Amino acid sequence: MSNSFDIVYDQANAKKESNSPMTSPQTKSLTVNGIKLAYTEWEGEKGPLFCLSSISGHKGSFTNIAQQLAPEYRVLSIDLRGRGDSDKPHEGYGFSYHARDILAFADALGYEKFSFIGHSFGGTVSVYIASIRPSRVRATVLIDGGCDPKEEVLEAMRPMLRRLADVYPSMDEYLNSIRSLPYFRDQWSATLENYLRDDVDVFADGTVRSKASAEAIERDLDVHFYYSMCVHFPTMQCPTLFIRPKQGLLGDKAHVLDEKEASAFVAWIPDCERVDLPDVNHYTMVLTDDPPVTAPIKKFLRDVELYKQPR
Repeated sequence: MSNSFDIVYDQANAKKESNSPMTSPQTKSLTVNGIKLAYTEWEGEKGPLFCLSSISGHKGSFTNIAQQLAPEYRVLSIDLRGRGDSDKPHEGYGFSYHARDILAFADALGYEKFSFIGHSFGGTVSVYIASIRPSRVRATVLIDGGCDPKEEVLEAMRPMLRRLADVYPSMDEYLNSIRSLPYFRDQWSATLENYLRDDVDVFADGTVRSKASAEAIERDLDVHFYYSMCVHFPTMQCPTLFIRPKQGLLGDKAHVLDEKEASAFVAWIPDCERVDLPDVNHYTMVLTDDPPVTAPIKKFLRDVELYKQPR
């Protein structure tokens, strides 16, 4: 596979690929390294594919993607520690801890090798693991992730991150606060609303608060700012797909990677190709009723010939 800088994926092709059979997922948990990791699993013949979500996201962000990948692929969407329904210890954040968790998770399920689909921060965790344990990672899909954060992007995300510690009077007020953010205002969908409803704890008085730990996210961001991911890019040995949205979080601004940075990023990873998706941003490329990332992911996985790992 070779580097490619100017591919724009046709969303019409994505829709043609979206009619695969539905499969019923199972939500489970597994205790590793003294903490519970929650995950949702879709049965499938090939794989496994480990899905890791954004900095404050949860396993539900991959539901529509997984429904289209299964039953061809076994998909496991995992809540990292501090997120979703996984445990939220006070300590143990940063890439080395997440790597230790995911490797122990794979060991507990008997998977010697696996592949990643990582969104945003989940992509960065995937890069870290693929670089330090190259013999275990077959392929990596990076959905607008894998790199160091920029202050401009974090400023755009900050309203989303600030909500983590807030308690909202009702579900409606919580949803309205998210709907007002510029990157969701014109791209609201049933998928996004369901994802957000699953993202909170609802208390007896009707108030709601995010399941993600604000303390955990802050600790991960602290480590992120004092760690340079670029040293890991050249050491990756697996085929990699980088999917980038054409829209920034603020329209034509606040891209996770701008055009120049994206080209350099892809060039630094030895076996990496790139797909650009129009009309979506960092969040809506995943959190939509028919995620446009699915078809290029399918094509990539077939190209690298992923097969089921014997248990």
